[in-house]
Amino acid sequence: MRYNNLPIFQLTYKLTLEIYKTTRQFPREYRYTLGQKIKLQSSCLMDSVVKANSLDNKTTTLEEMAICLEQLRIHLRLACDLKILGLKHFESFARQLEEISTQLIGWLDWARKQQTAPI
Repeated sequence: MRYNNLPIFQLTYKLTLEIYKTTRQFPREYRYTLGQKIKLQSSCLMDSVVKANSLDNKTTTLEEMAICLEQLRIHLRLACDLKILGLKHFESFARQLEEISTQLIGWLDWARKQQTAPI
């Protein structure tokens, strides 16, 4: 159950922390709608890492995490297009999401191989 040392956990934790700090600055109109949605999705990523790490069959949880990651990417883009999120923050988040995505793809590939490996 050691997840603190996983690079993907460290990346998702850092991203979530930055998102929480950034969404505080959203205009009131968006803080409790789009801002809340973005915070929930980033927390979903972090929770998925913890959950997947504790399961023998990680595939389903990692696939759900991939969907959550894509939804977060879309909502961050929406915030940028609405000029709520500055381009600098958006680019930083996009880079972090790409790093998380790379880690996730590797973990998912490994989990699928484990699932099909003969016992």
